[in-house]
Amino acid sequence: METVRELSKPGQALAPNAPTATTNNPAWWIDGEPTPSRLRLHTRLLQETRDAAPDVEQQRRAIVLAGPPGAGKSTVLEHVLGEYRGKYLVIDADEFKRSLLSEAQADGSYDQWLVPDAIREREAERERFYPLELASLVHEESSHLAKSLRTDAIAAGDNIVIDTVLSNESDALALGQRLHAAGYDVRVIDVEVPYELSEERIRARWEYAYTAALDGGDSLGGRWVPSEYARDVFDGPGGRSKPEAAARALAEATPAVSRYRVYRTTTEEARKAEAEGRRAEPSLAVDMTRVGAERTLVPTASVQALRRTPSRGARQGRTDDATLER
Repeated sequence: METVRELSKPGQALAPNAPTATTNNPAWWIDGEPTPSRLRLHTRLLQETRDAAPDVEQQRRAIVLAGPPGAGKSTVLEHVLGEYRGKYLVIDADEFKRSLLSEAQADGSYDQWLVPDAIREREAERERFYPLELASLVHEESSHLAKSLRTDAIAAGDNIVIDTVLSNESDALALGQRLHAAGYDVRVIDVEVPYELSEERIRARWEYAYTAALDGGDSLGGRWVPSEYARDVFDGPGGRSKPEAAARALAEATPAVSRYRVYRTTTEEARKAEAEGRRAEPSLAVDMTRVGAERTLVPTASVQALRRTPSRGARQGRTDDATLER
């Protein structure tokens, strides 16, 4: 892991703009655009992603799922959507990283192009590497694919989940404007953890996948998130992470955002869960709903209180949160 950590630093062999990155291959990319042969691959990968989600509905609903690496976004999404998850197309650049690396393995370009000399030298010394440790070399291309899928999905009115770190506030606001112009109802969900917990989870996730690959599991291994990138994500204004600041700005500035939530896992909760042999569950720290003619964000609990009647609440045994969510 230390080798990957060092080689992922700016200017090194596994940096996103390194010489063997896919977007630096002239057979695949020219002047920032994919070549015809590469475009055919993109078309196929995009179609495969759509085919894997046959039950997606066209209701123009979007969930922007933000947060640092290792925050537990997938866990929160499963909790929020539950049985409705299949009705949403999840747009995640990390899934395209897996697809691109699998394709590279299959067509031989992983060994012929992607693997840099620095890795080959260490492999010659019997150090073992797996494709997802080279995921940074497909970072730009996977981002391109995710943006293409997002563009097509918005044009079709698909229900979508945009799974992203969301570390850039201007990009977040531009996304909000685009969804608003397309007539979407938007929910912003930000999932936060402290830096040290993020780093621990990144390491643990990588170690688990690496060990599984050694034992004959997933041949792609585990993905490593460069420490410099992970650290930078937490260097936001006012002691907040960049995703937290960007998600809040998106929620406050975009009229299309009907609900905004922040989930947190503290280091103390994570340690307690570990000692008890259970997984730490993110806690809902902020829950706001946009209401009224002025489209003001107010606490969701107050909205639920207004919409709930005693008889209905007693009959259901819960609030109408499901209605608010879906």
